[in-house]
Amino acid sequence: MILRHADGRALLDRWRPCLELSEGQCQAMADVFRAAAEDAECFPEACDALRETRKVARLGLLSNTQSFDLDFLDRLGITELIPNRFLSAEMGVLKPEAAAFEAVQQRLGLFPGQLAMVGDSWNDDVQGALAAGWTVLWLNRTGRPRPEHDPEAELVEIQDLAQVPEVVVRLQAGARCSTCLG
Repeated sequence: MILRHADGRALLDRWRPCLELSEGQCQAMADVFRAAAEDAECFPEACDALRETRKVARLGLLSNTQSFDLDFLDRLGITELIPNRFLSAEMGVLKPEAAAFEAVQQRLGLFPGQLAMVGDSWNDDVQGALAAGWTVLWLNRTGRPRPEHDPEAELVEIQDLAQVPEVVVRLQAGARCSTCLG
């Protein structure tokens, strides 16, 4: 079970006894987390890719995170581009667990074949989504070797988020039903 915390400091306070952190260490870690969130940036093509993909499909975010971690979406101006947000701390389950993907399906009222995951984590995003029966767009910016997987699985490798809208349209054209990936 994932516990929800009000902010990074509350999360650290929860774990402080287990980690045997002093007050100073705890505050220093909270400061590092805050600075990292303030320095977060989108990939250059991310906003355009979201805008274009939104024209052809519903968008959502499935993330292994606390809700306070997503303040940077507001700062980056992309909150309105991602209307559906599914956070591990709110769902009580982490990717790649099947329950995380099932919760998204249930809340959106969709079937596995109607959903696609765009992600860069082979374990959390790719394996979790494939196991759930979703189509996967694996963001592999650095050309990492593709790990072993079921060759029949719906997996498209992309190097750039700008490829997402075109791939989604192509997948929709080949989909077995009119509402798939939409």
